[in-house]
Amino acid sequence: MRNLYQEFSGYTDKVRESDSMEKVIKVLFKNKATRTVFVVDKKGNLRGVISLKEIFKIIGKDQQSLFSFMKKPKEFTARDVMASPTVVHLEDDLEDALTVAIKFKMQDIPVCKKGKLIGELDCFELIYGLSSSFLE
Repeated sequence: MRNLYQEFSGYTDKVRESDSMEKVIKVLFKNKATRTVFVVDKKGNLRGVISLKEIFKIIGKDQQSLFSFMKKPKEFTARDVMASPTVVHLEDDLEDALTVAIKFKMQDIPVCKKGKLIGELDCFELIYGLSSSFLE
């Protein structure tokens, strides 16, 4: 897994806990392939994850939540929306990453080294890596 997560995703979408949801949404939609934004502190330590699933949970609570959220995205922060992160590490193998993806229903898995976010392994990279032995 060490090289695979870097082979495709050269960039990981990140925000800070204090960033507004307006900024989070802009980061999410800057790249149409992005489904997850990772929340880090000043030192690059992973603090949380905001996927489209977390955003849908907020706007799906009720109609009033949707209107409040859409009208005042500056009043919500990444900290208000983020979920606790589940991670894989450089030394983990792809089978471990697949187990994490299935167990936690994740499409984008943060890759960490000593608590710092160093990249992500998305579902396409994972499938490619697991199937590369018979694709070549």
